[in-house]
Amino acid sequence: MNESMTQNTQEQVPLLPNMSARVYPVNDPKQEKGCILANASVDLGGCFAVTGIKIVEGKDGPFVAMPQRMGRDKKYRDVCFPTTAAMREAINTVVMDAYRGELEQQAVRAAQAVERLSGRNAEKPSVRQALQDAAREAAARSSPAADRTMDQRAR
Repeated sequence: MNESMTQNTQEQVPLLPNMSARVYPVNDPKQEKGCILANASVDLGGCFAVTGIKIVEGKDGPFVAMPQRMGRDKKYRDVCFPTTAAMREAINTVVMDAYRGELEQQAVRAAQAVERLSGRNAEKPSVRQALQDAAREAAARSSPAADRTMDQRAR
């Protein structure tokens, strides 16, 4: 009897495929509720891909919305969707983790760009500053013609 219970329990636990997600953030999301933050696609076990997934800003924070199509009744219906709660949770986790990772990468790239730009300003003086420095150097050293005239007067 224990063997049959073990088999029933094992059959009820769905095997989830290995999943990976790619996220494409929207460049300039509006600051409104319900706006699209990013588009995503999920690869299910290397055998099936789902595109058209959206990460949407809602009242309670961002959430994953499956691909939708408008029906004849002018209502949106999901084109494809997970049939179990475990699969829905797995897809949500993979997509949101990829989204957070992409946001972190964008933050790192932005910090590097700021660092590069601030380094450029420190390395390259302005043209005005370069001219002023050159004028000071020229005034500090005497010209060879002035040295010759001073030598001739001294003789």
